[in-house]
Amino acid sequence: MAGVTRRFLRGVDRMVYAEINDRRRANDLQDRGDVLSMLLQARHEDGLPMSDVEIRDELMTLLLAGHETTATALAWAVERLVRHPDRQAQLTEEIHAGEYQFRDAVVKETLRLRPVISLVARRLTATMAIGGVSLPAGVTVVPSIYLMHRRPDIYPDPERFRPERFLEQRAGTYTWIP
Repeated sequence: MAGVTRRFLRGVDRMVYAEINDRRRANDLQDRGDVLSMLLQARHEDGLPMSDVEIRDELMTLLLAGHETTATALAWAVERLVRHPDRQAQLTEEIHAGEYQFRDAVVKETLRLRPVISLVARRLTATMAIGGVSLPAGVTVVPSIYLMHRRPDIYPDPERFRPERFLEQRAGTYTWIP
């Protein structure tokens, strides 16, 4: 099965790289509003453009992960609001008033309770101490978003849908992982 998948992905890569090359030759990139045109115009901090590999990776992430994760998050937000009509009413009032703070809190609280991805893996590029344990560079760490978001010391009554917690206190850099 892996061979079939690799062949399929090579075919996809050929099409994506061909599209990148065709678009690089376009004279009207600045007039276009599509993602590929924007990526081709993007520059790193040093002023250099993104490489074809970087652009391909960004496009694949958007195509494969961007839509599904957004749809899943929206579905969970609707589910949470249907189960909490008081919060739904509060959100509706805020939207009619042209405000957005509670909306943002609903999004954060939804992602806290129903993370689209519950685990992330990262390979350490430098030695790091976590919880008093020294981990060498090259080790893969896998923090659990699901468990982090349910710590009662960080989120009192962690199973409860309570968007206002994000109005009372900002989401923490290492305690809320969207």
